[in-house]
Amino acid sequence: MSDIQAVNNSSNDEIDLVELVKTLWQGKVTIVVCTVVFTMCAIIYALTAQQWWTSKAVITAGQYQNTANIRSQITNLYAVIDDSSKINNVLDSETLLHDYVTEFNAFDNKKAFIENNEIMKQYADKAEVTDENKARFITNWAKRISASQPDKKISRMFIS
Repeated sequence: MSDIQAVNNSSNDEIDLVELVKTLWQGKVTIVVCTVVFTMCAIIYALTAQQWWTSKAVITAGQYQNTANIRSQITNLYAVIDDSSKINNVLDSETLLHDYVTEFNAFDNKKAFIENNEIMKQYADKAEVTDENKARFITNWAKRISASQPDKKISRMFIS
């Protein structure tokens, strides 16, 4: 009797593939309908969902070897200018990073980017931007583009 129970217990732990296939075949209509409904929902969502773009970059201050090329090009300025520290201050990596952040955040640069970028042009066409509300469109997008230097000790800049 214990042999029969052992055989029964081992058969209960197994999966009967034939029975599983029969069960799936009987429910094929339900499976197909659910698959089609969820596929259609996914397609509709993908086509109608609003796109959100986010981009972040970390820019670090340049090393001396990064500015060596420009230094060699302006060696003649050292002969003309009495105080060579002025040139060295301009070529300082921290100064260059600060100037880059300032230029990046300038409204005119942002405006030029928004007006000349193909993706932004397509977005403006899709949003039906007219001459009257073009300035507002550019201003709203310019507010979203910014660069900052969060920690003066770390020579990095974050662009978002």
